[in-house]
Amino acid sequence: MEDKMLMEGILWDTKVLADLCLHGTIESATEENHHMFQMALKDILTMQNEIYNFMSAEGWYTTEAVEQTKLNQAKNKFQKLIEGNE
Repeated sequence: MEDKMLMEGILWDTKVLADLCLHGTIESATEENHHMFQMALKDILTMQNEIYNFMSAEGWYTTEAVEQTKLNQAKNKFQKLIEGNE
């Protein structure tokens, strides 16, 4: 299997695990469980960042900057939607 595809799969898996741990942290019934999920979430996010940095250095995960005007347009659009639902 191509290295890039393998790393994409691993990155995807860490994203899924982070989501599960986030919900586990939020919905924990006991302080012990809350702490366990919270520590696991921290570890998984660290791992996810390391994978992203590796992929980015290899040129396998590229991002592009978004113009501030486009960000403002999106923000205004959603702000209007929120204000309309109040």
